[in-house]
Amino acid sequence: MLTRHTDVLVVGAGPAGGATAAALARHGLRTLLVDGGEPGAAHDVALSAPAMDALRMLGVATFDGVWPVEGVDVRFGDGPARPLSGVGAAVCDREWLRTRLREVATDLGAALLPGRMTGCEPHPGGHRAVIATGGGQVAVLARHVVLATGSLPGRRPHGEGMAVVQRFALPERDSRMLLHLAPPSPADPHDRPAGIWIMPAGPGTCAVGAVRVGDRQESAADLLASAIERLAGADPAFAAARPLGELVSGPVSTGFAPSLAGHEGRLLVGDAAGLVNPFTGEGLGYALQSALLAADAIAAYPDDPGAAREAYVRRLARAYVGHFETARHAARRYHLAWRVLAATAHSDQPIFTLARRGVLSAGEAAEPVELHPDDRLYLSPFLAACAETAVSAVREEWPFIARLLTTGAGLRPASLLLAGLVAAGAHPQAELAGAGAAMDLAALGALSLIGAPEARVRERARGVDWESAVTVLACDFLLSQAARLVAESAPEASWAFSDWLAELTRIRAERIADPGTTDAGDLFAALFEFPVRIGAQLGGAGTAVMEALREFGGHCGRAFLLAEDVLALRGRPTRLATTTRAMLAARTSMIPQLLGMPGLTGMPGLTGMSGRTVADEPHVRATALAAASDACRGEIDLALRAAGRVPVARAARILRAHVLTISASIDAPSSDASFTDAPSTDAPPADAPSADVTERITPR
Repeated sequence: MLTRHTDVLVVGAGPAGGATAAALARHGLRTLLVDGGEPGAAHDVALSAPAMDALRMLGVATFDGVWPVEGVDVRFGDGPARPLSGVGAAVCDREWLRTRLREVATDLGAALLPGRMTGCEPHPGGHRAVIATGGGQVAVLARHVVLATGSLPGRRPHGEGMAVVQRFALPERDSRMLLHLAPPSPADPHDRPAGIWIMPAGPGTCAVGAVRVGDRQESAADLLASAIERLAGADPAFAAARPLGELVSGPVSTGFAPSLAGHEGRLLVGDAAGLVNPFTGEGLGYALQSALLAADAIAAYPDDPGAAREAYVRRLARAYVGHFETARHAARRYHLAWRVLAATAHSDQPIFTLARRGVLSAGEAAEPVELHPDDRLYLSPFLAACAETAVSAVREEWPFIARLLTTGAGLRPASLLLAGLVAAGAHPQAELAGAGAAMDLAALGALSLIGAPEARVRERARGVDWESAVTVLACDFLLSQAARLVAESAPEASWAFSDWLAELTRIRAERIADPGTTDAGDLFAALFEFPVRIGAQLGGAGTAVMEALREFGGHCGRAFLLAEDVLALRGRPTRLATTTRAMLAARTSMIPQLLGMPGLTGMPGLTGMSGRTVADEPHVRATALAAASDACRGEIDLALRAAGRVPVARAARILRAHVLTISASIDAPSSDASFTDAPSTDAPPADAPSADVTERITPR
């Protein structure tokens, strides 16, 4: 038998395998890619924003086979469709993608071996695999083996299901992607998710895909037929949809767990690792990301397969912390999860917007604070310990919150606590990681209550008010965990922590009762001021340093909120995944007081006390953007001045880095949309507001 030697054997030349081979070859490792050679049927797949980023990293320079998507909407049952923010997407033919990635891999030096693996066993220094080819068998001695063979039925019985997809002629379909989540069967308390995708696939063409998790006995044709029937109920145009090409189906495995990705010494990537979202059936983005993680782990330990496997498992756990636990828990409790998601689908309250992302998409990591390299090395171990402590506190019971801790705003309160410690001349201590984690959890708890009762009286359906119930439960859980961590790690700060919570409660209650009684920025000033103050207190700071830090925290918090206003008005993603309309409804926007218009709303056709709306009047919107930008820069300047009074150079640098992160977001160019919640209108330049509104701007 012919024997070949290689550093890494990659089995499976689909997108996951091709991406893995390309990444390994880019690292300079000898890579052998086993290609079964079975051409796939023509069908379309969705490329998420993370998937597009991964393709660029792999060197896919041209996207001639990709159909851009204008946006992604999600619909729960028969409810209205609404945008799913922070996702980004495109559509391409899977065979085009497979071929392109295989070409990139071979161009970089990976070798291609047509055939299929019939056996693999441990061998001194690695593995010995047998590949059946058209001309016989080939033995391959490889130090590392990566399996990218698609779903492996039978290994994760709790998470197996089926996916189908077919192209249709539908001339009137727009170029947005739609995710439709079917309601659970009232007759089956153990019903699992059923998701339906509509993907634009070219002029007059779309692809319809469906995924169902669970052991329901259903043919691929029946699953697709039920999907089309449900879509036709919401959009009659689908009743006339004409099939193009054949129906494609296959098994899916959604039972991802990091520990299972190093099966028998081999690294599993993509579908083979169960990296499929049970709600949506999306797995391509995870396949490409896991391919990069596997290649990086092998490149870090090219001569130690065991260490590479452990590194890969750690990287997967870090990359997807809480995400698949969230999806898996929600799938097991689909009745409850669906009711909560459906009941809060209308809400742009940060906790619900971020929850939808956590369940339905991979999410986007927050932009990091740009620290000096020496400061990053100094802070990283402590911040990693804070993150691990916070995640451990919530991961088992509320896994989606663990996901938020890794994809939420990059301006973490834990890092402000650490800045306060350093400003006092102290050094980070491992036992204070619990206090840092408490700051992160408490901030999330406070943000979960951002929102105000709607002006109109909402008609309540019989049963549970899921929106209010989840808000209260999440807040109570987060604050209780934060209080526990403070008591365990820094008991001397417990009284101060309790007083801070009381202050937040007072501010929020006053804002809801009468938005004119308190400054909208007070809440965020308190959210940023307390962590840096308590850090200084724990470090034993003097009065002058404490005062400078308190001023810094207040101005930094106000700058953060004003930056949210600026980003939302420009139509750009905000750190809290919110919108101008939602901020105005929640009474947390600074715009009404900046314009001297306390009743300003963001709802088209609705007016506040001023009789004006941001959505209806582009001049008001332009003036609001100019006022918020100027006010934000003013707060940034005051925060930088306060940081300059901190005598410890490292602490001052850390504080300035936080402020400059906020500054960078408001100085970035605007998107094409000036207001995401309103119809597109031609607004005048921000420096040319209408005179009647300008006169009512309240200076700070």
